Formats: sequence, structure tokens, C-alpha cells
Amino acid sequence: MGNKDFQNEIGHKIRMANNAVDKYFNSSWKSTGMELTRMQCVTLHYLKDHEGEDVFQKDLELVFSITGATATNILKVMEKEGLIIREPMPTDGRLKKLILTEKGILLNQKAHANIVRLHQGMKKNMTAEELELLGILLDRVTQNIVDMIEDDENEKTDMK
Repeated sequence: MGNKDFQNEIGHKIRMANNAVDKYFNSSWKSTGMELTRMQCVTLHYLKDHEGEDVFQKDLELVFSITGATATNILKVMEKEGLIIREPMPTDGRLKKLILTEKGILLNQKAHANIVRLHQGMKKNMTAEELELLGILLDRVTQNIVDMIEDDENEKTDMK
């Protein structure tokens, strides 16, 4: 692969799509006078979607495939901004249940509308068949990467 070919590589195209989504989120929130990151928006939505259930930081790490440090940083900012509270569990004070505040619920409504608009925009000019194929291919790319990571980890284990 020559240097000029990188723009045609799937990894580059995925990164460009990811960057475009981030830019959309940044620009769409500026008009509201608020700043929410994409991860904060999806976290709000996840918490609202699982209202009445016990949701913990570990759940977010698993669902969004993020590290503990990343989840901690997201939640610290959200707590500081008054979007969530972390309530210690009576049985184990180390476990902190994540709860949306009223402010978090209100912002989730705006965030959800923003996400719906983004999803509609991404699907624009695509047929149902193209969307289905895109989903299949992205799932395959993701699984291929997961398989590579597992293979690398197995090789490291075998070397010990």
C-alpha cells in the first residue's frame, strides 16, 4: 500500500465517518449553548432507557466497549454538570448506582432528538438493501478486528 492509497482504506473511511459524527455533535450542541459529547449523549440515553434498573459504571464499560478510566472520566463530568448522581448501594458502598437527575432527563430529550436526526441523516439516499449490507459489513469488520485481538492475546499467552 502506497501513501496515496490510504484514503481508500476501510480504516481511514471508518475514521472519517467517526470524525464526521463527532463534528455533527459538536456543531449541533453549540446552538443550544450546551456542550455534550457523543458519549455523554449515549450515556444519557442508555440511563433513560434503563430507568428503574440498577445501572453501574461497569455496565457502561461493557455496553459501549470503553475502559474503566474512560467511563470514570465521562461520569465525573456528567456528575459535575448535574446530569447524574452516583448513589452508593446499601449492600456494598463501593458499588454506585447511576441515576439521571431532572436536568439529565431534560437534556436526554434533546440528545435523543439529536441522535434520531443524525441517524436519519446518515441513512439519507440509501436503500433498505444498502443499509442492511452496510450493517452486515460493519459487523464483519468489527468481528474481524475482535478476532485479531484475540489471536494476538493467544499468541502472547502461548509465548509464556
